Amino acid sequence: MTALLLGWSNKYPNSLDKAAELAVSSLQALLQRTVNDYTSAGFDSESSSLEIRLIQSQDDIREPKLTFKAHKYT
Repeated sequence: MTALLLGWSNKYPNSLDKAAELAVSSLQALLQRTVNDYTSAGFDSESSSLEIRLIQSQDDIREPKLTFKAHKYT
């Protein structure tokens, strides 16, 4: 998460909310792909040791679909 937030912060230095949205969306897509791959292969994701699908999720990391929106609390 830290690496993703740092990377997106470099691209959007004046928009922490945008960087956070992209970082969280990237991470969520990566984790979802990992669980889906193991579930479709017949592994129980709660009792098995899972390897993160980092290489398979490169496109989700580079260009994530925004699934989370940052909200400012005051």
